[in-house]
Amino acid sequence: MLTSSLLIHLAICHQGNYFAIKKALDNPPNIKYYHTQKAITILDPQYPNCLKHLTQPPWVLFYEGNLHCLKGPSLGIVGSRYPSVYAKTVLHQGFSFLNKNLVIVSGGADGIDGCAHFGALQHNMATIWVCAHGLDRVYPHKHEELFKTIKENYLVISEYPLNTLPLPHHFIERNRIVAALSDKLLVMSASLKSGTMHSVKYALELNKEIVTIPHPINENCGEGCNHLIENGASMLTNVSEFATL
Repeated sequence: MLTSSLLIHLAICHQGNYFAIKKALDNPPNIKYYHTQKAITILDPQYPNCLKHLTQPPWVLFYEGNLHCLKGPSLGIVGSRYPSVYAKTVLHQGFSFLNKNLVIVSGGADGIDGCAHFGALQHNMATIWVCAHGLDRVYPHKHEELFKTIKENYLVISEYPLNTLPLPHHFIERNRIVAALSDKLLVMSASLKSGTMHSVKYALELNKEIVTIPHPINENCGEGCNHLIENGASMLTNVSEFATL
């Protein structure tokens, strides 16, 4: 019988690997399960319905913080780890116009992700950090205090149990959760080939609205944004338009 305890056990055993967990479900172990990690599973009522629309919804979400953050209207904010001063400035100014009831969803990375979380805290907005590793570590290390603050006041989540390293493919897998948890996805900065564009791909598959800002034509970190505008993404042309998000 499929139970939440079994799913958590398998997620811990297989370090959150979606396909390994799926395979193990064909022949589940007949043992008692004891868990010390806080988690919700796809079987639980607290599990967000929006994640169930993913092709590979996470079986388990390990968490620290307040699960109520999963219920608010949400805005995903994503972008380059190396954004331009222009992109960071627009985002910083735009927070003054955002609806303060929005929950800001991002991935905790350096650059735009970090700016999104910091902006939310500065404006007393709830925020969710979706991790690409176990919740017993922080990546990047420079965001250790940010991670602690969000964990204590809002929500950090991961499909990976404790002791799971931030491996490269985990970041792409993490992006699908960011996209699914976001009612809209705001792309502040992106090169054409980047993890940010993976987030956009997942959001489009889920019929989410993509919103972005135009960049100077000679900025590599904005090529992805201009490409999105060219292909029909919604465009902000003034920081006051953040109020429409």
